[in-house]
Amino acid sequence: MLGDFRTEDERTDAPRSHRRKDSGKSLIAMTLVVALFAIIGVGGWWAYNNVIKDYFIADDFSGDGNGTEVTVTVEEGWFVSDIANHLEEEGVVASAKAFLNASEENNDAGTGIQPGTYTMQAEMSAASALDFLLNEENRMTNAVTIPEGFRIFEVFKTLSDHTGVPIEEFEALADDPEALGVDPLWFEGFGDRQEKSVEGFLFPSTYEFDEKWTAEDMLKAMIERFNAEIEEIGFLEDIQNISDPDPDFDPSSLSEQQFNPPTNGEFKIYPWMALQIASIVQSESGIAEDDARIARVMYNKLYLSWIDHGQTNCNCFESEAIWNYGRLYNGEEAITSHADINWYEVMRDPDNPWAASAQENAGYMPTPISNPGAAVLEAAANPVDGDWLFFVTAYEDGRALFAHDHDDHEANTVIAQENGMA
Repeated sequence: MLGDFRTEDERTDAPRSHRRKDSGKSLIAMTLVVALFAIIGVGGWWAYNNVIKDYFIADDFSGDGNGTEVTVTVEEGWFVSDIANHLEEEGVVASAKAFLNASEENNDAGTGIQPGTYTMQAEMSAASALDFLLNEENRMTNAVTIPEGFRIFEVFKTLSDHTGVPIEEFEALADDPEALGVDPLWFEGFGDRQEKSVEGFLFPSTYEFDEKWTAEDMLKAMIERFNAEIEEIGFLEDIQNISDPDPDFDPSSLSEQQFNPPTNGEFKIYPWMALQIASIVQSESGIAEDDARIARVMYNKLYLSWIDHGQTNCNCFESEAIWNYGRLYNGEEAITSHADINWYEVMRDPDNPWAASAQENAGYMPTPISNPGAAVLEAAANPVDGDWLFFVTAYEDGRALFAHDHDDHEANTVIAQENGMA
């Protein structure tokens, strides 16, 4: 066998034609080897992505979560696989497989999870999610969930249905938020139109209330949670950095009929103002990615001179959710955008204090129109830059289209109508 291989000197002495032939064979051999390794590599890549990754390596998060609350309810009779699938659907774990693996590796510990409601976090590792559910202290046996965007009358009814405490007892407390723990700073800078209310301060979450809790106890607990969340996200600090959309516009130059001045000539966002805008965003936004843009629309509506831009006819909010809040508050039915009515009269209904488009009622509203969650509060305190004055929900997934010019808004509305969204 060794005689088949020539030394380097023999290669040098060989005729040139032979050397070329040998070089050609070497090149072919090398090409075949490279091709073989490429095939093996591609095959290995395919096997990893289609076999190993799916069956042996399950997607998993790390840590105890990202801070975003997720309410998880484990139903009676669920198998561990049902729990795993539910956790994946809710974004608590990266994959059901990872949770099942964690349970199996812990002597099938998942079979010990008890039915009940748990307040978990998004993006938990499978192991930490399993440990959380196995901890009996985390199981809420008298849980009641207040969804984001609920209005106070919806909150009161939900709490009353859950505990048996009459709605009237909640209503009797609603007009004195400071007695329930709301910091007086939230009412600094109030104008004649603003009213003190617990609306906006009842933080949406899952609570463990039972018939032993009084209406006062429950509202105080929700406001205490609101205060903690506001501090956690730095809301009061962030609103000081909201940029003035139009530094040359002095809202106090308008008459009281045209605008309810929130300032005396200088741009200042009081906490209650940003809370009102957060409540609108919570009611109007379809996806989280649009929250900060809708917040900017609302600031623009109030602080871009309508006389200069000529796209709207007042420095005021224009939102279906706002005037419908006033109607519901007054015991009337909501009016959808599909209704065949005189919209001009609806938006300027003098009997509806939340019909914020009315010239005599322009500017900020009497109260917020919902109870926003942490993500929306953060968006209202940190609006993105943009000159938009209009938006319309245009797609089934909740995405909106934004515009500065009314003509562009009309074109966006056509797209929304074509998608069955307006």
